[in-house]
This record gives sequence, structure tokens and C-alpha cells, in this order.
Amino acid sequence: MNILIAPFINALIGFYHLFGSFGWAVIAVTVLIRILLIPLVLPTLKSSKKMMKLQPKLKKLQEEYKNDKKALATAQMELYKREGVNPLSGCLPQILQIAVLIIFFSAFNMVVNYSMGKGNLEVVNKNLIPAFQLKTDHQMNLMFWGSDLRQTPGVISKQGWGLNMLLPLFLLLGSAVLQFMSSKLMMPNPKADQKVLEKATKDKEDDMMGAMRTQSLYMMPAMTVFLGWSFNLGILLYWFMNSLVMYLQQLMVEKSK
Repeated sequence: MNILIAPFINALIGFYHLFGSFGWAVIAVTVLIRILLIPLVLPTLKSSKKMMKLQPKLKKLQEEYKNDKKALATAQMELYKREGVNPLSGCLPQILQIAVLIIFFSAFNMVVNYSMGKGNLEVVNKNLIPAFQLKTDHQMNLMFWGSDLRQTPGVISKQGWGLNMLLPLFLLLGSAVLQFMSSKLMMPNPKADQKVLEKATKDKEDDMMGAMRTQSLYMMPAMTVFLGWSFNLGILLYWFMNSLVMYLQQLMVEKSK
């Protein structure tokens, strides 16, 4: 038994037995994962929002200590401490979320490979509790909204552009839009904060940072569509639901401030 993958496979198969649909099982597992990560994610989102509000003050410090990097670092740390912000607080949750995605990908592929005759049922069952173990003649239902979750948008598109592309396009474009909205929500207020930033310091660094934020705002959604074209629909369904719940959590933080 793989102690990392086993919980994910049990959750997937458990919800699959409950709903009779692997698509709904993926959705349920994704929501469950996001709920379990709330203790880590919400404090990180709040800290990120505080960091955005501190940008004008950080800019003033950079201008004040532009010739003394050591004094600048000390002043920044004092500001973080005074405002109750940990600039490194977002690292662990982000790393954890990437790790969860990799493990989920492995668990999903193990089930998919078995359903396609490429995997060993014994290996799958070793990771399942007795109540969830699959029988030799069991046929996995991997259809969701008329699409096979094992296929990729690239493969489906070769069959022709019609109703068969509704789910792939919805998941791809939906994930990209949600990522754009999430990034936009975490950016400084373009009308209020920018005026303060311009007063704090007027140089090319501000233009460069603004350009980097803009590139990040559009680049990540574009990469999601580009890379997602080669992912199977099960992984895209997970990514879409993960992005949706993440955005809803951000809205909760926004309304609670």
C-alpha cells in the first residue's frame, strides 16, 4: 500500500460507489480536499491581502533606504512585525497544494490505467479498504456529461468539433477565467493603491513591477489552457473545481475584512 496515494484512491472509489459516477467522485474529493486545507489556506489568503495593503508603505521604505540595503531589510522586518504579517506564510500552503495535485494525479491515473486494461487490479485493491475493493469483472463508469474522463481535449478535438467539445472547453476556459479572477482579486487596487505608490516613488521599477503583475495576470490562465489541452478530463475537472472553491474562499476573505 502506498501511504500517500491510498487515501486519495479510497476517497475516489468511496465517492464513486456512493454516486455511481467517477465525475461526481472527483468533484466530491476536490471539495473535501479544499475543506481540509482551510486551516492553512485562509490565514495565507488573509496574509496575502495584508501584504497588498502594505505595498505603499514598503515603497516608501525602499525610497527612504534606497542606498542602504541592510537598513531597508531591518525596516521591512519591523513593518511586517508591527502589522502582524509573515511574508513567507504563503510558501507552505502553495507547496502543499502542488503536492496534493501530484498525488491526486497519481491516484487518478492508477484507476484510469486499470479501467483501460493497462493497470493491475491487485495493485489498485491493495490501496483500498476491503469495503471499497473492486471485483475482477467490475466496469468503471468514467463518463461525465457525455465525455470520457480518460480522454484529453486534444484527442477529443480530433473526433470533430461539436457537442463532444462542450465539457473540455468548459473546464479549460472555466479554469482559466477563475484563475484570472483569483489573481485580479489579490492584486492591489488599481485606483486607490496606485496613486499612493506613485507618490512614494517614481521610477522605472514601478513600471517593471506593474508589467510583471500584468504578465502574471494573463500568463497563468493562458498556460492553464495550453497545458490543459494535454491533460485528461478527470484532471481538468479537479483543476476547475479546485480553482472554483479557491476563488470562493478568496471572496469570503474579502467580505470578512
